[in-house]
Amino acid sequence: MVTASLKDFHRYTNLHPLFPKVEEFLKTYEFGVAGEKIHLEGEKLILIQSIDNARPKEEAFLEAHNRYIDIQICLEGNETMGWRDRSDCKSPKSTFDNEKDIIFYNDQSINYINVQAGYFAIFFPEDCHAPLVGEGQIKKIIFKVEIEK
Repeated sequence: MVTASLKDFHRYTNLHPLFPKVEEFLKTYEFGVAGEKIHLEGEKLILIQSIDNARPKEEAFLEAHNRYIDIQICLEGNETMGWRDRSDCKSPKSTFDNEKDIIFYNDQSINYINVQAGYFAIFFPEDCHAPLVGEGQIKKIIFKVEIEK
């Protein structure tokens, strides 16, 4: 897991061959329609635009993905994200949903990271994360970056 200011995203572009494309896209990006998915590179790089109500920690379940890395960028609001190493999660809520590339866990987050407007968090498949913790509305974008095969 990585978290930093969006102005420092360039420092992390070497982590995946598609991260430079994310950086270039962000230079001219303007938020469109909440819920809209934009396929920037077919199924390999997808942008999801979101405006959601935050929730208390008790209602934020840990999730993990197998196919995609998440780059979650807070645009407005103050989001807290729970984190726990996936290998420590022993209580899945259900089986892995291959179509949606997601599994949820009953396990509790062991760390919480404040990701305020202008900051981002990168979650790899080994990172369980519980987004949207806080109060009020959170406007964000999520890049789904396919894992290299």
